[in-house]
Amino acid sequence: MIGAVAQWCECLHGSHPLLKSLASIANGLDAEIIALVRYGRGGDAAGRTVAWDRAALDVRGGRLDCGFARSLLAPYFDAARPGSLWFRSMSEEGKSPDLVDFHAARQLRELVVIPLESNARFIDTIEVHFDTRLRAHQQIMLNALGPVLARTWQNRAQGLFTESLLRLAPTPVAVRLAPILSIENPARLSRAEYRVGLMLSRGLSVDHVKAELGIRDSTLRTHLGNLYAKTGSSNLSELVYRLTSGAPFGTTLDPVRLA
Repeated sequence: MIGAVAQWCECLHGSHPLLKSLASIANGLDAEIIALVRYGRGGDAAGRTVAWDRAALDVRGGRLDCGFARSLLAPYFDAARPGSLWFRSMSEEGKSPDLVDFHAARQLRELVVIPLESNARFIDTIEVHFDTRLRAHQQIMLNALGPVLARTWQNRAQGLFTESLLRLAPTPVAVRLAPILSIENPARLSRAEYRVGLMLSRGLSVDHVKAELGIRDSTLRTHLGNLYAKTGSSNLSELVYRLTSGAPFGTTLDPVRLA
């Protein structure tokens, strides 16, 4: 879990995708689902959710698209201490029909809610689902993890949660068919990634891009790695071709033209 916590801290400053960090925590806990959920103060019972699901390709029982903390914590929801642990198995309110139905459909046994932050506008929580009753080592890790997650969440980069939601949102067909560097930004590049891509498309070498932006080799490698992943490119020449061809995002490359 030490590596997962380190990645979480880096993610909060924009160095790693939030979803990837959540996956590391879930794997460390041997959990089936982990979700970061934001509930609005005005109601928003289901909350807005960034979730990692081990069975992402298995539609049986449905994928998680909501949170359950409001029903689990019930009257304590608004005042729950950040970093504290709340268990479905220890709460009568945790037997809400929606949660019971979801757990039954997905064959899950436990939900642990960790409040992260409560302010005048929203309440953020981490919600972790398990397919078995918690074992001793999982309980120990959760007891140590809760306060750390809540404390570090206070120092996150501005807009982190909203940006993660936008990355997960379904992309309209018209946007998906736009060129990568068009205003629609169909590959959902970050501002830094878009800037690097734009400079490469204008013929600048990797060294010139690094010098122009005043960034380190490691930072540039991170941006390039993200560009490869988001554009489906396997190397620099393929990436530059995709950026400069003007073809719709996701178009299959012509090997002859690429050569």
